[in-house]
Amino acid sequence: MKAIDLRSALKSYSTGWVAINKKNRKVVAHAESLELLSEKIKGLKNILLVPASKNYFGFITSLRA
Repeated sequence: MKAIDLRSALKSYSTGWVAINKKNRKVVAHAESLELLSEKIKGLKNILLVPASKNYFGFITSLRA
């Protein structure tokens, strides 16, 4: 599987959780807790949830459309 670089989408977020649209790889929501983020994205489909961090070294995942 090909790696996907999300650095540009995530560079503005260093705390909390981020929801990314899998299709266009854009941030659709951000919240300080996973519970709050879940409420914000209720009803959205094809979303990837990622913990926000200052450093993503070693963070590997995959996006499947």
